[in-house]
Amino acid sequence: MRNWIVITAIAFFSLSWTYPVNKGYADLGVLKELPVMRVNVYMMGREVVDEEITKKIYENIVYLNETFQGEITFIFDELFMDPNHAYLPDIYQSFRADRQDIVDPLVNQIEKKGAINVFLFDTYCEEGQNAALMGFTPLLRDRQAAYARVTPKYDRILMAYEGLEENKTLVHEMGHFFGLQHPWEMSQIARYRLGIRNHTEEAHNHMSYGNEVEKFTAQQLADMRSYALKYRTYLMEKVIRVYARA
Repeated sequence: MRNWIVITAIAFFSLSWTYPVNKGYADLGVLKELPVMRVNVYMMGREVVDEEITKKIYENIVYLNETFQGEITFIFDELFMDPNHAYLPDIYQSFRADRQDIVDPLVNQIEKKGAINVFLFDTYCEEGQNAALMGFTPLLRDRQAAYARVTPKYDRILMAYEGLEENKTLVHEMGHFFGLQHPWEMSQIARYRLGIRNHTEEAHNHMSYGNEVEKFTAQQLADMRSYALKYRTYLMEKVIRVYARA
């Protein structure tokens, strides 16, 4: 029997409303659907509650909602603690080798369906690297429509505890979760379409690395919302419908 503990449950409450679709509301604009997603966080390799870590988790969820500006809303649902341990770089190397032999035995018995599951692990700086791995998100690059069939295997974000410090790692990985790439992985045309049109905009974008990252572009936010509505509907708690001016 796995010895895991549900520490707490925290909810951010969102109002859901729909204006009647009739002539009287025609001037309100275009009907817009805004996904609401649940997030569970798992503190791996921990048996004693650390108030500083739980505080940082809460701050990361708050920053996540601020950054997504209502295009997607995240509800912090449950926080788990599990004593079983692994190092994030080792998990990543096994994933790159197309193996799940490290992470699956750790998480299969505890991860819950119906939410984005964020697993926190310790990390280290690998030989030849100048920084430790802070996070990665397993993805189906070419078969996104299969996410619902293989849930919850690809509903995971894997992060280092250290990645909680600046509130940026979870935002970056959530960008990958909803289909965004690093700017340097895209063509110039693709970057331009997303509103990343010069080096300064790239340096400040959440899908880059570095201390200057601070925002998504409006087009990135719109693309992530569309991606969620197309491929991640099985994770939605609800959809808020509002009228947005064209």
